[in-house]
Amino acid sequence: MEATRDLETMLGDPRKAIRSMSVPLLISFLVIQINMFVDTAWCSGLGSDATSAVSSITPFYWIVGGVGTAIGVGASTAIARCLGRHEKAQADALATQALLLSLIISIAAIPVLWLLMGPAITVIGASDIRDLCESYITPVILMSVFLMMEGVVAGIMRSEGAAKKAMAVLILSASVNMAIDPILIYSLDMGLAGAGWATGIAAVASSSLGLFWLLTSHTYLSPSLRHARFRRKEASDIMYVGTPKSIETILIASMALIQRIFVIAAGGVIGVMLYNVPWRYVTLACVVSLAVSSALVPVCSAAIGAKDTAKAVEGYRYSVKITVIAMAAIAVVTFVFAEYLLMPFTYSPTMEELRPDLVHVLRIYSMLFVFMGLIDIGSAILQSLRKAQMSLWSSLIRNIFLICILYVASTISLDACFWAVLVTEAFGAFIMMYPAFMAVRNFKRLNPEARDAVRSRHIDSRRSGRLPAVGGQHPADRVAGGVPGREGPGDRMRVRCRLAALRCQRLRGRMRGHQPEGGRSGT
Repeated sequence: MEATRDLETMLGDPRKAIRSMSVPLLISFLVIQINMFVDTAWCSGLGSDATSAVSSITPFYWIVGGVGTAIGVGASTAIARCLGRHEKAQADALATQALLLSLIISIAAIPVLWLLMGPAITVIGASDIRDLCESYITPVILMSVFLMMEGVVAGIMRSEGAAKKAMAVLILSASVNMAIDPILIYSLDMGLAGAGWATGIAAVASSSLGLFWLLTSHTYLSPSLRHARFRRKEASDIMYVGTPKSIETILIASMALIQRIFVIAAGGVIGVMLYNVPWRYVTLACVVSLAVSSALVPVCSAAIGAKDTAKAVEGYRYSVKITVIAMAAIAVVTFVFAEYLLMPFTYSPTMEELRPDLVHVLRIYSMLFVFMGLIDIGSAILQSLRKAQMSLWSSLIRNIFLICILYVASTISLDACFWAVLVTEAFGAFIMMYPAFMAVRNFKRLNPEARDAVRSRHIDSRRSGRLPAVGGQHPADRVAGGVPGREGPGDRMRVRCRLAALRCQRLRGRMRGHQPEGGRSGT
């Protein structure tokens, strides 16, 4: 059965699990970002005011979709731990509560967002394009139930390793949106309101497909809304990670609105467009780190639930490595081909004259791709360790720092604002990865079996000659944060006994007149 195979893959080798889940997630996130590009391109055909309106009010969309994604992340962490312990009944109960939480929160959010819409437009200084902002975001607010449910359903599916089904749900949403965007915007002459309704209708289609699979036993998990009722214990387990992630999402979106105040002060409404349109490529580049981090959370959470801490540590290391390599490569390509990448947004007469400025901004943004990737991975590591509060505080500090530096930069020039973003993301990567590194280090210290297992793998690697000793210290003493003097006597004795056995094996080989496979001696 496909659902069982997905679960077995997730509970198997962490590298293979992360790769197998990351690829379909990468495809789905990529299609979503392409959809956002297409959406922006269609809107840019309505003129620069329409493009600025979409850029200015987009944080409201981030809040709606982000809260659903946050609940999905909380559910994914909690459910994966239960599956790692082979507690399917509890995992089903958690999936049911995640769906109920999505319904409750989304219904309550509609009037709140509706009341905040007008004041928010005034605060960010977009009053001259108020009608355009309201026409775009009103349908999004009204369809909040489906937009949030979409993220929750995808999160539940990822928790059991069903990344392909999660991919199908997200790709359906993007495909429907791209198909009906031009019909509603131009054929039916609905303008920006048509773009908003297209987003909502697409969410209805994707969330319906996801619910059909979950509720009709097409997945390993089998939640049921029949006779379902709110349960504080399961809801608290989900929101232990989901609440900080939701607050973090709302915080980032709110700070994005505040950032526009300083950008407008420095460059007007056109400045907002210059600030935001190239950012589309930042979000496009981040699909790599988002895919890896989305795979990391259930894989490592399941390993922790199964008390296989060595597997979790290996998953963390592998995720950081592939993210840094991929994001650096994408940054180089973006910097070199920036002019060609911005052509889809500058085909109208009012946008073409802004192309050189947009290219300049995109090249600045390309320098922060690696930092953004590290922020995503660091946040995912903390979530899998159930330390999402640390991720929240890191995001809060980063955004406050950005507001302060933007305030100063806005008094200098619009260009200074773009460089301020680069400095902030570099700082943000440090303050996100450092607590993640310390959390993993403490996790290994509290779970010595992880350190022993990692060292055993390195000793086996040395036996095959791949890891020679350097400077008199064997790699087993350097991995997993191992520092001589900090391990217990039993830990050091086990490593030394293994090394002694290895040396005896080599000595016997020499006495037989040949050097055994494994290369030169480390002595």
